[in-house]
Amino acid sequence: MPEKISEDLFNNLVETIADSVSKQKSVSFFEEEKSNSVVSGFNRLFGRQRPVHHILGGGKSADVLLWRNKKISASFLASATLIWFLFEWLNYHFLTLLSFALVLGMVAQFVWSNASGLLNRSSSQVPRLVLPDELFVSIGRSVGAEVNRGLQYLQDVSCQGNLKQFLVVGSQYFPSTLPLTTYACKLNVPC
Repeated sequence: MPEKISEDLFNNLVETIADSVSKQKSVSFFEEEKSNSVVSGFNRLFGRQRPVHHILGGGKSADVLLWRNKKISASFLASATLIWFLFEWLNYHFLTLLSFALVLGMVAQFVWSNASGLLNRSSSQVPRLVLPDELFVSIGRSVGAEVNRGLQYLQDVSCQGNLKQFLVVGSQYFPSTLPLTTYACKLNVPC
């Protein structure tokens, strides 16, 4: 008789566990739950209402930030580390690196074209890089508009008669540039 009671108890326990497991739904970590806000506040880290992927805007940028595509994320990290290393530790400047890259490109094209003649191969035609004129026209217009706006501001400051503002603007712009500009004009302008 005690064996029958223990067997019935064990069967009831197994059925209860099987019923509770089959009723639970499997939810991914990144899917939104449709339950009430109190329960979802406990299920999500720091009580968030939306997943982190949706908070970061979704799409490829969120995938890169959350390391879902490890190759792209690693390449971003490596390139940012390389840029930081070049600019901070080696004290390179952008113009120096750009010039260095252009010279390396020219050397590679020169060696490739001369080596193809020595190896009895036909020289490959490198496509010409042609930038559209509209690009430079729009850049020139925007730079010209900003320069005109700056000159208009300086003229407004000088014509208003406000001594305090004039001295503040003058102390920011002219102590370092005025002597240099004067010296450059003195050397280049014939007297």
